[in-house]
Amino acid sequence: MMALLVKGKLGVGFASFAVLFLVGGMIGFTFEGEVEGVPTPNAPNQAFFSEEPLPSNPLIGILSTELTLTWDRDDVWIGIVDEDEKNRCEDVPSSFFSGGLGCDGVSTNFAAGSADAKSDTGFTWEMESGTYFAALGAKDGALGEGTEVKIDYEANIGHSLFSIVLSMFVLGIGATLIYYGRE
Repeated sequence: MMALLVKGKLGVGFASFAVLFLVGGMIGFTFEGEVEGVPTPNAPNQAFFSEEPLPSNPLIGILSTELTLTWDRDDVWIGIVDEDEKNRCEDVPSSFFSGGLGCDGVSTNFAAGSADAKSDTGFTWEMESGTYFAALGAKDGALGEGTEVKIDYEANIGHSLFSIVLSMFVLGIGATLIYYGRE
């Protein structure tokens, strides 16, 4: 008798968690912020990188995150690069920053964005695991020293296929325990 009662309560707990997780993932969660430590792109044909990495999703396999970047100036381009690309670009001597030889808007290996990205629409990127940085550069020559570029992000967190399947599996376990826990 007591075992049936425990099964029923455990089943209700599993089912309640699964339903709340499913509803929460459908509603989603959004957070916004600003990319900090953005240098002034004061040299032509050169990529500059934010000092701080973009926010990451530690549950990348379970939850899906779309990151949207927007910025306040039309005379710069923005992209997203991984840590290896940032390190590679920072190791290239500045004399090599010319027409596709170094790290400019054309030769940089972007995870998202490009030299053609527009400030009014920005771009959206389905986040991947790893450490990523904002890369920026001037479109038509260098910007004046002290010119600020404000980059904002919006991250939308929701379900991935795995989280939906996992929720349905937990819901099924909860329903089974409720069924076999009844008197």
